[in-house]
Amino acid sequence: MSKYGEDVDEPYAHGGLVHVRVSDYDGGARASISPDEARLLGLRLIKMADEAEAQEW
Repeated sequence: MSKYGEDVDEPYAHGGLVHVRVSDYDGGARASISPDEARLLGLRLIKMADEAEAQEW
């Protein structure tokens, strides 16, 4: 298991893009996004994590 979760591979940069792969039993998904998109996604994930944490019992 990576530090990002059981099925989330380590993101990496190549060719000016950020590549992320999530694998599961159905094959998973891959994304290649620009650096700016990666930054926005990171900020959104932080916000969503804060919201999820606030919902814990």
